[in-house]
Amino acid sequence: MERAAGHHGCDELLADSADAIAEFGILLDQHLQSRPADCLVTFRALLAVEKQYHWANVLEDFTDDFYDLSCPHCATQVTIAIGDYGRYSAIRDWNLGDVDRRDLRPAPDEELSGVGQWMREVAFRDGEFGLAEGIAHLFGKAECPRCASVFTVSDEYEAANCPALR
Repeated sequence: MERAAGHHGCDELLADSADAIAEFGILLDQHLQSRPADCLVTFRALLAVEKQYHWANVLEDFTDDFYDLSCPHCATQVTIAIGDYGRYSAIRDWNLGDVDRRDLRPAPDEELSGVGQWMREVAFRDGEFGLAEGIAHLFGKAECPRCASVFTVSDEYEAANCPALR
């Protein structure tokens, strides 16, 4: 399911499987509610069942996650860090590391919508508070260290990396 989006010529394999996929989603959701050790794997599979193929393939546990993107205003390469070491935007320098760090602004619950809201609600429901906190930052705001413009991390990451579905 996680690899369903793409131009690999196998889309017809899922075409007649809507009922089985829906049943699989119910089983995955029940498994998540049991608070399994493989929570992230199950969560990613559920994302794929919900046709969120991009997030199913890139979402990690937010202990050491980096997202590279371009500022939508000045095109500067910005590194977004979400993990135990901090939650910030920065310019990555080969010799100096992450410089000119700016704290990320997590999305408040009332501002989340769509897949971000759904992901955060499921993570909270299942007691995955670290995952829920990371999702709030991923769907929150970042400031470009170069031009100081503010943008939504997930929107820019999706725009640059999400495959075009047919």
